Amino acid sequence: MKKFVEFGIYGLIFLLPWQIRWIFKVGKINGGASEYLTYSLYGVDILLIGLLILALVYFRKSIFTGKFLTSINRYMEVKLLLFFLFLGLLSIFWAENKTLALFREGQLILALSFFWLCANFAKTSKLAFAFLFSLIIPAVLGLWQFFFQTTFANKWFGLAEHKANLGGTSVIETFSNGIIDGRWLRAYGSFDHPNIFGATLAIGLLTTLVLFLKLKKSGEKIPYLSFFYFSFVILSAGIFVSFSRSAWLGFAIGAFFVAICLFFQKNFVDLKNWIFGCLLIVVVFSVMLSGYHDLVGVRIGGSTRLESLSLDQRAIYLGQAETMISKNSILGVGIGNYIPTLLKSNPNNQVWTYQPVHNVFLLAWAELGIFGMLSLVALLGSLFWRFGRKSPISGALLIAILPMLWLDHWLWNFHFGIIFFALIFALVAGFSREEKV
Repeated sequence: MKKFVEFGIYGLIFLLPWQIRWIFKVGKINGGASEYLTYSLYGVDILLIGLLILALVYFRKSIFTGKFLTSINRYMEVKLLLFFLFLGLLSIFWAENKTLALFREGQLILALSFFWLCANFAKTSKLAFAFLFSLIIPAVLGLWQFFFQTTFANKWFGLAEHKANLGGTSVIETFSNGIIDGRWLRAYGSFDHPNIFGATLAIGLLTTLVLFLKLKKSGEKIPYLSFFYFSFVILSAGIFVSFSRSAWLGFAIGAFFVAICLFFQKNFVDLKNWIFGCLLIVVVFSVMLSGYHDLVGVRIGGSTRLESLSLDQRAIYLGQAETMISKNSILGVGIGNYIPTLLKSNPNNQVWTYQPVHNVFLLAWAELGIFGMLSLVALLGSLFWRFGRKSPISGALLIAILPMLWLDHWLWNFHFGIIFFALIFALVAGFSREEKV
């Protein structure tokens, strides 16, 4: 049974990028559909629940004797996670939309269960390989979307269509003589947004670099190394065409952190291989940059119409969050209830204007109060103190997600983001248990 659960976890990770779901209640705001009020059951949820039941059956003896709770409760990180869940459960009582709050709490419990399954049943290297394999097809799909500037919808793979000529689609506008001469579709891959696509590939690339180092240590030759070279090219190009600034930044600071750690550890063999892998990625970026430097300039400059509009909207969302926090700073508005509370205070706007603040820490503060936000910060700090100091890659993964936490919201209120958060924690804990990178 243990092996069945273990390989079930790897299968779940492989399926994770594909957002197959049953929408059993569409959230509506003033006649328009809102993802933040929608209730869905994802395919990976069904698999996760099944694996969790099997795992509990496997541990049934220790559960009944009390050894189970003793074994998981000795770590500070577990206590912080349980406290976090307790705050979410408590917040249901004063939430504007109690059903939604209960649903979101259930998603957090599933994510914590996924982390527990990975920590107890999965082998870290196999977990990392499963994660790498899961990204190859979405990365190829993202490259196809960008180069052909088109997407397609498929309900069986959880894919939505995104047209560059329609509002709401993530695009980059280019100008000639002050006139718009192009709308370039950013790659979505199999995800809901290019930022999610890019961030996932950024974490995947860091993980691939670690596996590459381990392979070099083992002395394995072709075809294994050929697969890694292929992965470097595909994932690097995929991050590029996502045009996600937070993903670019996250990968860069994560890779730099590992290099610095290896240098001070005087681990020059691994440092040489790490730099070699990073140089391959730089070469891919340089090739892509030579053909699309104007698009990168738009994303970095931030002065064009759409980029300025995006910054203005983020400023509005920040102001809304500050207002909400000032009124509910201690207890918060209830887990998952940021949008319902925003709707209550501004009931007549168009559906697309109801967006969360693009900062997970502020979002946690708004929904769970000051103690919820502090427990999240304490959890990240505790993970870095416990695991990041032992393993450079564990520290790098935690550092790499900071731009995504600070500049976006999907790691908090998207189904994939919550599960992905749990996967990162599992990799962080797992890599620290192995020998140093």
